[in-house]
Amino acid sequence: MVICIIVTIYILLRFSIWIPGKAKDFANANPRKTKYILIILALVFVGAIGLHLQKLYYEKSPYYFWNELIKKNPKPNDITQEEFEAKNRAGYCWRDRKYYSKEELWHKAMKSLTGRMIYENKFYWDNKVIDAGGDPMPTAGDCNRWKGCRVFKIPINPDKEKFLKNNIEKENDFWKGIDILIKHKEAESFIFASDKNYVDDDFKLKNYILIHKLDDPVYLSVYYSNNCCTIFNKSEWSLIRKNYILKYAGFDAVAFMKESKIPIEININSWGVGNFYLSVTYSESISVPEFVAKDKSETFKDSRRVYLLNNCGDVLYKPYYW
Repeated sequence: MVICIIVTIYILLRFSIWIPGKAKDFANANPRKTKYILIILALVFVGAIGLHLQKLYYEKSPYYFWNELIKKNPKPNDITQEEFEAKNRAGYCWRDRKYYSKEELWHKAMKSLTGRMIYENKFYWDNKVIDAGGDPMPTAGDCNRWKGCRVFKIPINPDKEKFLKNNIEKENDFWKGIDILIKHKEAESFIFASDKNYVDDDFKLKNYILIHKLDDPVYLSVYYSNNCCTIFNKSEWSLIRKNYILKYAGFDAVAFMKESKIPIEININSWGVGNFYLSVTYSESISVPEFVAKDKSETFKDSRRVYLLNNCGDVLYKPYYW
């Protein structure tokens, strides 16, 4: 092993001496070609640096989530900016070429909210969670070990409620119960945004539970669709806006810790955002036994957020009102 390292170092040293010499000889023999080669290399280098800086700025930009939302309802090429902004203020969804009712937006917003959970989960699957020392944690292993880092969607009916309660004596039995429901196509599990069942699901059901499970085997966030989420229009939101603060910085879920802002110099309604809002209440870090045992109306008062929507029902991941 030591001999291999020594040989490798020797070869690299030899090349480091040989290559500059050959390059110098070529430059002396071909000054014109050398000039063009250097110009091309400089342009490639500058272009590569520019693309890298652009990518770095875009990913670290405080407007990242805002830019991602705007992409979901783009301006058609054959429409003037004036018409685009006017119809945006009226609540028009250009992507789908229609105006949505609040009920229609509710189903779309629930799917988008689930997409936000899946987005967060991907940080765990990709081992992007950082520990106190700034080092990445091997979270993907825990995702696999505990069948976590996924979102469960469980349609509710009396038989299913009873089935889940009967499997609650041990926490592992609860998850086995959900596995049985999934096996019999009576519940769904979403891992990635590309999962076919997530892509094809229109979230048209009204009565179901969403369980957002990270890499921990016990703790999770629970959303009960009947009372977790409400669509507000702009007028309804204005009546309760004073009770909330806009949360764009500070500690948050691992995928959303960076500062996120909305451009202050624009009218967001003209960009098709802020005509509708999604109010969400859910149980944060509640254990499975507590979830089944508690009255649902009491369970879902732990955390409350209001997300901005675009006219197509897509959730702005951050900032949100809290």
